[in-house]
Amino acid sequence: MKEKRQQRIKHFENFYDNCNTIFTDLRNKDKDERVVDFQNEYMLCICPGSRAGGNEKRIIEIFWGARPYEFETKGQNWKSLSETGATLFFYRNDTGHITVYIYPAKTEFRQPIENHIALYGWYDPKNLENEKFIKSLWNDFIAYMECTSLDGNPTLYQRFRISYLRYFKHLVVDKKWQPTKFSIFYKDLFKWVLTVGLSGVIIYVLTVITQPDTAQTEIELKNVNYNLESISKQLDSIVKIPAKLELDPIIMDSTKTKKRE
Repeated sequence: MKEKRQQRIKHFENFYDNCNTIFTDLRNKDKDERVVDFQNEYMLCICPGSRAGGNEKRIIEIFWGARPYEFETKGQNWKSLSETGATLFFYRNDTGHITVYIYPAKTEFRQPIENHIALYGWYDPKNLENEKFIKSLWNDFIAYMECTSLDGNPTLYQRFRISYLRYFKHLVVDKKWQPTKFSIFYKDLFKWVLTVGLSGVIIYVLTVITQPDTAQTEIELKNVNYNLESISKQLDSIVKIPAKLELDPIIMDSTKTKKRE
């Protein structure tokens, strides 16, 4: 186990050492003209060790910088309003596994309702050596920037991509992990199917017990009991959703706004 943990750490350290080259190449080879626009307006920042000093060996941050979008004047004073770009965030934990988040573009007064989206949790860093995997992360990053920035112009495919992430991945809202929307839907659907199925079983049992006692009746009742036990076991083993499921579902494209003082 120790060897495996050390090997995972080694994979991450290799990615750490080469991330500047990897993401610079992705930016330069991306044929999307919008990436050029983002580079000119925000500039791509690649920070192994985090943007806060670059000394954290467990963190890699890839992010678009900040850009002013408006100036406010109040008497003789003025204030620059700026927008910070999206962030792709990697973190290595104690076991050597990684978590990967994307953070949205935001301003002081406007941002998506989610703080960030957890793309992967407890993931093997060996996948960081897979070019297709890294390219997929880059595409998520660019699509999220388009969908959350003030002047974003996402394509239909990018909108679908982010909608998929918001539905199947965990959102972090007010610094709390939320169950995926898919898990909520699946649980509700399963409860509905189970309720309908049990109703049918109960009706069937009532129909059977009104008939004369026969060997066939006993067999049918045994089958009903077996089906009930199977349904109960499936419910226990398949549906393992946190208690937070009672929370209201998150509106996919809503944003939080804060009044200006």
